[in-house]
Amino acid sequence: MSIRKSSSSGIPFGNNAGRPAAQTGQPYFNGETARLELYTGAGWQNIVQETPGITSISGAYLESAGTGTITISGTNFLSGALASAVGTNGVEVNASSTTFNSIVQLTAVFAGLSSAHEPYDIKVTNPSNLFGIIPDALHINNNPTWNTAAGSLGTFDELVAISISATATDDSIITYSLASGSSLPSGVTLNSSTGLISGNLPDISSDTTYTFTINASDGSNPAVPRTFSITSLALLDIDYLVVGGGGGGGYDNGGGGGGGGLRSSVDSTGGGGSPEPKFLAALATNYSVSVGIGGRGTSDTLSSSVLSSGGSSTFATITALGGGKGGTGSAFDGASGGSGGGSKRGGAGGAGTPGQGLSGGSGVTNITGGGGGGAGQAGSNGSSASGGSGGNGLSISITGSSVYYAGGGGGGYESGSNNNGGLGGLGGGGKGGARGATTLGVNGTDGLGGGGGGTEYSGGSSSTEAGKGGSGIVILRYPSARTLNVGAGLTSTTATVDGNKVTSFTAGSGTVTFS
Repeated sequence: MSIRKSSSSGIPFGNNAGRPAAQTGQPYFNGETARLELYTGAGWQNIVQETPGITSISGAYLESAGTGTITISGTNFLSGALASAVGTNGVEVNASSTTFNSIVQLTAVFAGLSSAHEPYDIKVTNPSNLFGIIPDALHINNNPTWNTAAGSLGTFDELVAISISATATDDSIITYSLASGSSLPSGVTLNSSTGLISGNLPDISSDTTYTFTINASDGSNPAVPRTFSITSLALLDIDYLVVGGGGGGGYDNGGGGGGGGLRSSVDSTGGGGSPEPKFLAALATNYSVSVGIGGRGTSDTLSSSVLSSGGSSTFATITALGGGKGGTGSAFDGASGGSGGGSKRGGAGGAGTPGQGLSGGSGVTNITGGGGGGAGQAGSNGSSASGGSGGNGLSISITGSSVYYAGGGGGGYESGSNNNGGLGGLGGGGKGGARGATTLGVNGTDGLGGGGGGTEYSGGSSSTEAGKGGSGIVILRYPSARTLNVGAGLTSTTATVDGNKVTSFTAGSGTVTFS
C-alpha cells in the first residue's frame, strides 16, 4: 500500500504495514488503529494516551485512623497517574500518595475524608489529563456507634430471669464482648452477636449493683467500650404463719367446728408436715393480707344451710382455708375445710385439706356429735358417754414462744343432767355443750382459729346456740432492719423478738409493703 498524505496536515497515513521508514520524530497517522503515532527510539508510540478505566477498588478507610490504603484495579494506567476521591459535596480530595504498580493497578493512600460526604467516587487521572471514574465506590469504615446509653440497664429482684440488650450500630457486623476485668452477675451471659444480656440473677444477701464494660467491635476499627450496670435487690426471707378462721359448731348433738387451716414456714405446717419454704418478698411491692373470721355457730332456730364455716386467711400467694362447720340440723355430715368439722349424730366428719388440717370425727346416732378436726390431730368420734373431742392444733414458735393454733371444737352431747360435751382441742377449740347444766357450745378462741363447740337441741330455745369459730391470724417475721408498712383496713401489732420484727394481724384485710 502506498503512503498517502493527509490533505490538511501533510502527515502520512496508512495501516500498520504502510508505516514509513523508521526515522526518529517521524509522525504517522495509523488508520488501522485510528491513532496518531510518532517514531521514537523505542519504536512507534501513540502520541495521544489512552483513557484510563477503573473496574474495582479494595481496601478500607478507617475513621479511627483517619486514613486508608486503597488498591485500584483497571486499564490504561500510566506512571505518574494521580488518584483522587470525590465526595457527595463535589469536593475532590487528592490521594496523599499514588503508586503506579502496573498498567492495571495503582495503590493510593487517602487522608482527611469525612463520612459526612460518603460515598466517594474514585478517580484516576493519567499525565495526559485523561481520566476514569468509578462512582460511589468508597465508604468510610466508621467506628461502631452505641445505641444504648451508658449507665443503669435496670433494677431487678434477685433470682429473677432478665433479658435486656446493649446494642451499637455500624455498617459492618458488630461483635460484643466484655472488656478485660469486667464480669456479669453469676448466671447471666452476653450474646456476642446481638448484645443480649440474659439469664437468672443469683441469690444475694444484700442489694447489689453489678458494673461492667462491653466492647463493640466491627473487626477493623478499635473496639468502642461502654460501661453499664445492673442492680439486683435482695429479697427478704419472710417467715409466716397463716391460720384460717375456725368453723362454727353445730346444734342438735352437733359436731364441733373444724380448726382453721394452718400454713407455716416455722416448726411444721398443717397435718404435722414439714415447714413450708420461707416467702421471698421484694421491697416496695404490695402484698395482700386478709384475716379470716370465725364461722357462726348455728342454733335450732336457724336453717341448716346457714354458712358457718370459717373464713380463709391469706398472705400474698399463701392461703389457709377456714375450718369446716360442724354437722347441724338436717346436714348430718360435718363440712370440709382447712380442718374438717365434726358430724352431727350419726353423720360423717368433714375432710381436712392436706397440708392445712385434719378431718373431723363422727357421732353416735341420737346421742352425740363428733369433734372437729385440728391442724395437728383429727377430731375424735363421739361416744355414748360424751361428745367427741376436738383435734389438737399445732404448736408454732414464730412469736418467740410456742403457741397452739387451730384446735378443733368439741362435739355436742345429749344428756338429761350432766355436761358431757366434747373437749375443745389445744389451739382455741371450744368445748361442746350438752343438755343439762350447760347447753351452750363454747366459742373458739379469736386469733387462734379454734373451732366452735357443738351443742344439743333444746326445743327451739335461743339458748341452744352452738359456739362460733375463733378468728384466724396472720403473723410475719422479718429482719429488724426492714420496715413493714401496713395499709388501711388491717389491725396489727409489732414486737421485736431475737433481732427480728414480728407483726401479727388479727383482723381485717388490706395490703402491706416492705421497705
